[in-house]
Amino acid sequence: MNYYIKIAVRNLIREKKYSLFLLLSVCIGLITFILVSGYVFYEKGFDRVFPDNKNIYRITTDIYSENKLSLSIPECERGISTSINEKYPNVLAAGFITKTNNPQYKIGEEIFTNKHIYHASYGFLDVFSIPLVRGNKTQVLTRPYTAIISESTAKKYFGAIDPVGQVLFKYPVHEYTIEGVFRDIPKQAHFSADVLLSFHDDMHLPPPAKAQWGETGFYTYLKLKENTDLNHLEAGINNLVAENKKSTFEKNNIQHKYHLQPLNSIHLHSALKNELEPNSRAGYVYLIFMVGLLILAASGFNYIQFSFSRLINSAKQTGIKKINGATSSEIISASLAESLIIHLVALIVSLAVVRMLFPVMRNEFGILLEPVFAQPLFLEVLSGILAVSIFVNGVLPALLISRFNSLELLTLKYKPVANGISFRQVIVIAQFVIIIAIVSGISGMNKQVNFLIDKDKGLELTNTVVVKVPSNLRKTSQRINNLQAFEHDLTSHSSILGISSSNAIPGDLPAYNFNFNEKQSQKGGKAALVVADSSYITNYKIDLIAGNNFFTNSEGNNQCIINRACLAVLGFNNPDEIIGKVLKMRDESGLQNFDTQIVGVTENTDFSNAKEKHDPIILIDWTQNMIWGNYSIKTATANYASILPFIREKFHATFPNYPFEYVVLTDYYNSQFNAENQLIKIFKMFILVAVLISVINLFSISWLLISARVKEIGIRKVNGAKVSEVLTMLNKDFIKWVAIAFVIATPVAYYAMNKWLENFAYKTTLSWWIFALAGLLALGIALLTVSWQSWRAATRNPVEALRYE
Repeated sequence: MNYYIKIAVRNLIREKKYSLFLLLSVCIGLITFILVSGYVFYEKGFDRVFPDNKNIYRITTDIYSENKLSLSIPECERGISTSINEKYPNVLAAGFITKTNNPQYKIGEEIFTNKHIYHASYGFLDVFSIPLVRGNKTQVLTRPYTAIISESTAKKYFGAIDPVGQVLFKYPVHEYTIEGVFRDIPKQAHFSADVLLSFHDDMHLPPPAKAQWGETGFYTYLKLKENTDLNHLEAGINNLVAENKKSTFEKNNIQHKYHLQPLNSIHLHSALKNELEPNSRAGYVYLIFMVGLLILAASGFNYIQFSFSRLINSAKQTGIKKINGATSSEIISASLAESLIIHLVALIVSLAVVRMLFPVMRNEFGILLEPVFAQPLFLEVLSGILAVSIFVNGVLPALLISRFNSLELLTLKYKPVANGISFRQVIVIAQFVIIIAIVSGISGMNKQVNFLIDKDKGLELTNTVVVKVPSNLRKTSQRINNLQAFEHDLTSHSSILGISSSNAIPGDLPAYNFNFNEKQSQKGGKAALVVADSSYITNYKIDLIAGNNFFTNSEGNNQCIINRACLAVLGFNNPDEIIGKVLKMRDESGLQNFDTQIVGVTENTDFSNAKEKHDPIILIDWTQNMIWGNYSIKTATANYASILPFIREKFHATFPNYPFEYVVLTDYYNSQFNAENQLIKIFKMFILVAVLISVINLFSISWLLISARVKEIGIRKVNGAKVSEVLTMLNKDFIKWVAIAFVIATPVAYYAMNKWLENFAYKTTLSWWIFALAGLLALGIALLTVSWQSWRAATRNPVEALRYE
């Protein structure tokens, strides 16, 4: 083999242009495959970073109102985790985390907001085997007002100082003593936690949260023994809750069904409301992987095609070798040696390029490839793909050339232009099918995302900035300085058109934890309760289709405004008929029960997102004495930089020692399309790669075809053929191949896009121009690539071609 390698090295150095094309083709395929497979490994590796992850499950809840599924959430009641160990010995550990009611904190003199701080039970550490680097693990999170922090958080706020014993202040009034430091939660986890606060019955917490069998606001996890009967355990959990909440369920005409969701399926297969972090979608990951494989295969076909074209071009030399006794196995060995060298060089180049792309993948797509490259399975897969590619790309071209005898090779009787369907045609058509399908897909996705962004959402998001203020705090609190002056100063600014206070803003997912029934008919369901003032509807320009806005002098909870979806659940068609009706409101804990009169009905709004159907929302004005976390400020201009300094100044005067934070509402709301936008960005890269591969392949094929028809072109020109006629003759086959690819790709892309659009409650139409644009792009690529060589052949002096005839 050493002999063949030496010969291969000489040939590759001598034919630098051809070697460069071979190397480029392999590099494109390898780089694409490494990045795509790294992405897939990264996404599928989520939560597998935890020990015993296969035996960890999350408890999810399906909530039924009047025997209809109204909500599916990844949370349950606190009582499950506190009592499940006692009843079921197969449960090795049980624990929960739950969100805090105010995400504003202070360490030393530094004030900050952090949504990755949760209340947690001690069992949560056991479930995920989270190790402590400082502190006593048997005692942490067991006492009131204690906390443990992550290593990175400790380093950020304390540097080299031991954080154990230090104080974390949680607004508005509570101090938590830090009693431990835990190792950072891995990036490949479906949740992120910087600080864990204790949750204790002796702490000052909202009564609905403290109730053992109250709110379903606890993300609860179980670590089970192997081979545990999951159906039996699920039935036990359902019976356990039913025993403790029977009267609540009957009173509210609701039912809960609990399920055990495998930890490893959360990141790719869970789309429940109120997830801890945005999850990926398995369909997107598999689609990207399939396209990546197709591109790898296309680059391999390119190698075979170009290598075969080289062998055809040097057919006479190969024929002489065969006359001198060279066997087919020797020709194959020589080709295999070339393939080995090209692939090894390509692997080195590809790994170097991928390494340089690590920051791009991290910053643009949030993907960390460093841990993936340390996985033995990933390296084994990469080695296997490389070995297969070396063998196939080395052996196949040699087998194709070995079919011809010495005389055929010496006289170049092989004609690449033949009747019927050839391997070459199939490859070109397949590559253009990929290009047309990807371009059509991207155009369709862009159209759908833009449709959702631009569609009438029932509320106006533009020119709105939302300032975060303390939540669940009385307006008379000594921590606030003259709130009335703050509101007056804001509205007096010439560029501020209005302000409104609320506990949720568009883009948030409000808690669907209130059951409602109309007093007379007893019809009802489950709704999100949004606390908002009388300016809310006006500020967001929400259509009021019946009744009135809140009366400015209203107090307490005796007035509410419902949306059309809520109207439908109550069984009314005419919104005017519901005005004056009274709703009985009860939260899941059973601790909040009140009646409220309907004074208005609004049109449905895409409040949480623009993808799903509308759910019942009830607005209630509890803002007379409390502030609720958000001030929506409607401005006369989108130039927020000119207004924010004024708002910041007034904020600090009113809320001393609180961090000034804001969001631009359109950006915040449109973040729901991050997954689709990421997919579009990845596919755009695929287009560039696919186009480059196709250009290389077309260049190779056109070079081979034109080389085989040089004398034919010369004879045609001698007999009076025009340059345009020669160009038409050489290009028509490629146009035909693109047309066939268009016919194949269009129905495939149309079907795929229709299936994808089924994920959306509101969807655009698939216009004909999406597919026409993709076809024109493919045709343009083909003509631009081929025409350059066709022009050279058509304008060549025919004497040169016929000189030796």
